[in-house]
Amino acid sequence: MHIGIAVDGSEHALQALRTSIELARKVAAPVELCLIHVSFDSLASPVAREIDRHQVAEYLDQLAQADLQAAIELVAASGIAFRVIKAHGEVVPTLLSTIANEHLDLIVVGSKGRGGLADLLIGSVANRLTQLSPVPVVVVPKSTTRGA
Repeated sequence: MHIGIAVDGSEHALQALRTSIELARKVAAPVELCLIHVSFDSLASPVAREIDRHQVAEYLDQLAQADLQAAIELVAASGIAFRVIKAHGEVVPTLLSTIANEHLDLIVVGSKGRGGLADLLIGSVANRLTQLSPVPVVVVPKSTTRGA
């Protein structure tokens, strides 16, 4: 089973990853987690016209690595097989193409990420994925503490 987890460096994404690790431990079949980070390449806009594309890509990769670091440490400590995908583009379309290209069976997202104002304008990533994803979407609330 291949489970994708959208990771953006937020606590919500880490909670989604914790839930995915819990789920992976309960599944009888082998599981591979796929940490997916999508950099919205707004830097490729007019602001970056005079900047070398290679420098922009390097910068986005550094930001992605910083966002992924805690997630990588968490899943590595779990002992569950995983891989990391760093992508660029609009978040939902990029996640949808990753689902297809990587043959994911399930996608897990936090109920809230770093969207802020963008969520108000275009709807949250979680909401749009539940409408468009070809595979089941698990939306993990901020706190999944049992008994609380």
